[in-house]
Amino acid sequence: MRDESINHAFLDGVLAGEYPDVYYHFGVASGDGLMDALRDVRAIILAGSGDRIVEFAQRWSALHDGAPIVALPKEERFVTRYCAGVLFASHGMGMPSASIAVQELLRMLYFLKGGDHDAMADVFWARVGTSGGVGLPGGTVVVTTEGVMADLRPYRLLQGGSGEYWFDGTFPADVADAVVAASAGRGIPVEQGRTVAGNEFFLEQFRLDGAICMETPESKTAWLEWIHAQGVRNIEMEGAMLAGYLNHWGFPKFAMICATLLDRLQGDQVTASKEELHLFSERSGDVLFHYLTTTLG
Repeated sequence: MRDESINHAFLDGVLAGEYPDVYYHFGVASGDGLMDALRDVRAIILAGSGDRIVEFAQRWSALHDGAPIVALPKEERFVTRYCAGVLFASHGMGMPSASIAVQELLRMLYFLKGGDHDAMADVFWARVGTSGGVGLPGGTVVVTTEGVMADLRPYRLLQGGSGEYWFDGTFPADVADAVVAASAGRGIPVEQGRTVAGNEFFLEQFRLDGAICMETPESKTAWLEWIHAQGVRNIEMEGAMLAGYLNHWGFPKFAMICATLLDRLQGDQVTASKEELHLFSERSGDVLFHYLTTTLG
């Protein structure tokens, strides 16, 4: 862990009992008795959909002899379940929403592990979801090597009206390799590559089917071909931020696993059948669980 990147001015006061930390969007605080059930957390799994989080927790419970599932009380924004060492949490859609979830989960983990850097560093993080493929057919699972924004530069935020904060979007190569290896020979098409995280679903992803359109067929194709030539294999909306924040704190074990729903080089709209979309989405969860059962048991 990178000690200088942790907000000790606030978080150490929480550990000392000087004041509680309220994880507002999850409906709990550091002093709540419910937190004791989460202290042995070994992995934090993020997904956009609350329904998917519930399904993941049920699946993990079934793999662990019906281990109990703990639900955090507030679900207006994020749905959270804890079971057998894994905290599953939804993050909504887009980096602004997901960043709230990640910030509060980072604080929560710091409290749960008592500020122990080694214990925190042993926790695996992953985002699992869907994406638009770039040169890959629908149903391919992409394990991300680097999260970048639409200009292929790292995630960044405005700094007080002048300047920017920049974050490293690299995903740990050894973890990505291990995720791929865990699904080898299982009949799931898995690729590694860079991932673009868009701030907006239509404009910043160069779509032509939004209510507002700033691109032409020519400029859209040029952008997609350019990012493909630079190693981008899919487009989603959270990965650059996730990698940036986890790298900032120095976490060594995290991954992003996203199934493609279509090849953006072939069009903008998702035309796969309901059955195909379900299969595609399930594949990313399967890749996650192959890795989790290999590493966590």
